[in-house]
Amino acid sequence: MKIQFLISSLATALVLAACATSNLSNLKPGDSTAEIRAQMGTEVASYALPGGGKRLEFRGSGARTYMVDVDASGKMVQAVQVLNTDNFRNIVAGMTREQVLMTLGRPSNVAPGGRQGGEVLSWNYQNTQCQWFQVSIGADGRTLGPGSNALLPACMQAP
Repeated sequence: MKIQFLISSLATALVLAACATSNLSNLKPGDSTAEIRAQMGTEVASYALPGGGKRLEFRGSGARTYMVDVDASGKMVQAVQVLNTDNFRNIVAGMTREQVLMTLGRPSNVAPGGRQGGEVLSWNYQNTQCQWFQVSIGADGRTLGPGSNALLPACMQAP
């Protein structure tokens, strides 16, 4: 009886945790900016879209970043979780720093680019290989390449 209760409690906790991490679950196209903020909280950044719309960036639980696009009237058009390998393929050489941020959101870490100047932007994302996604930005403010995966610092220190 105790084992059944324990299993039932664990299953309930997992379901609740899944609901809590799925911030986009209650959003639908046409929702107002106020409804989006009521569900997601205050955005951490906002980017201008063509036609007067905006892309609103929200941090989710864990290694998640959500981008919610709204039209010029403030109505939701789409919402996506952007930290994934498919979206990383959208990063190409020559993009501006702003274009990268608009695609992936604010990085988890920013480090100096070394002797060449610029910086290295890193995003912690959910994966099974213990990796970051990194993009090098040159001194001119543009990407030097398409980005790459690197081991998380904690993984590099493992015996």
